Amino acid sequence: MMNAIAMDISRLIGRSHYSTPTGIDRFELQYAHWAKARSSFFVEMGRNKPIAINQGRASGLITDLSARWSGTALNPKQSTELEKIYAAIDGLVSWHDLKCASNTAQPTKVKQWSLSARKALRTFLPAGPMERNAPFVHVSHTNLDRPAAFSWLDAKRQSGVFYVHDLIPVTHPEFVREREPQRHLRRMETVLRHAGLVLCNSQTTARSLRSFAEERGRTAPPIAILPPGIENSFRYASRTGARRTKHPYFVIVGTIEPRKNHILLLQLWRWLVDRDGENAPRLVIAGKRGWENAQVFATLDRCPQLRNMVIEVSDLGDAALADLMSGAAALLAPSFVEGYGMPVAEAMATGTPIIASDIPSHREIIGDQATLLDPCDGLGWRAAIDAHTSEYRNKSRHTSQDWNGHFQVLDELLASVAHTIR
Repeated sequence: MMNAIAMDISRLIGRSHYSTPTGIDRFELQYAHWAKARSSFFVEMGRNKPIAINQGRASGLITDLSARWSGTALNPKQSTELEKIYAAIDGLVSWHDLKCASNTAQPTKVKQWSLSARKALRTFLPAGPMERNAPFVHVSHTNLDRPAAFSWLDAKRQSGVFYVHDLIPVTHPEFVREREPQRHLRRMETVLRHAGLVLCNSQTTARSLRSFAEERGRTAPPIAILPPGIENSFRYASRTGARRTKHPYFVIVGTIEPRKNHILLLQLWRWLVDRDGENAPRLVIAGKRGWENAQVFATLDRCPQLRNMVIEVSDLGDAALADLMSGAAALLAPSFVEGYGMPVAEAMATGTPIIASDIPSHREIIGDQATLLDPCDGLGWRAAIDAHTSEYRNKSRHTSQDWNGHFQVLDELLASVAHTIR
């Protein structure tokens, strides 16, 4: 078993006020549990060195976020939200009216809460964890665009373990904010400079990282492919119970950003509603609004044909999302590019049929267990959606790797390369 490590939990501290996690939030939280079980040390990255976090406060943060983010059972708030969604799918309530009512009360002190959480959790200890020669582990990309923050690794002649989730801002800059490609380039340069071991979620990401290193005349550090585990809420969700709704519905999961290709589905749904009226299936978009997607946002806000036929919902906890996904006619994943594709893996765990874009990361996860289509093939997507609407199929549950299996592999990897991360 691996000895204690020093883990950077800067992202968890900065996100501690959020009611629901992103995929990387959940990922870092799982790693924090793994590190905590080994009596490890936790740090937050300062300007040019790690700042040690009091063990009791770090443990309290991990426990609190687990209770808020990782429950497998529906809490009352989630149950109420799902009841509204299912009622809207069946036309019993107007989702447009519910959405308008909920938008009247917006949180006003999110930033202050974040700063307070960061200040409350930060403390300085007489001897930082790096003095104890513990391997350094970083899994979130947070702060990697600030090379000076990791310069202490050079001073100690020490390497770290870094998890790379994707290189999309570098390989596909058209899908991200204007400054993000340059920031991500700096992140990957930091990884190449300081990693004794890089963990990647897919062969797709690993190939991108090797190409990135080669283009810069650098030798890539050792790379291991270690896909994320599946949260228990998705592993335990079942498609064998009673259907949630009379109307079939489809789900797309993820931030509403250009590379996710929501516009394809919105145009298809407009056509389906024109053809079938109230008999058209519903589309549930589970994810927050992102960036540089004005046409999609305008369509969601102003297209009369899609009102109450497309249900946009954010801040669903894992248990609620798993329940919603497990009752869907299919998960839709029309992305142009992905580093991994977590919703696809989660849908496989629930046994939910999948219609996904035919891209390398999806092929790597799914194999031949889904309908794979070109993300620009509108007619193909329309035909697949029609087929799944008329045939509400129940597929067998996919045997997916849980987090225990993930960390068992990680322990073996770290033991085999221990000399390179000291």
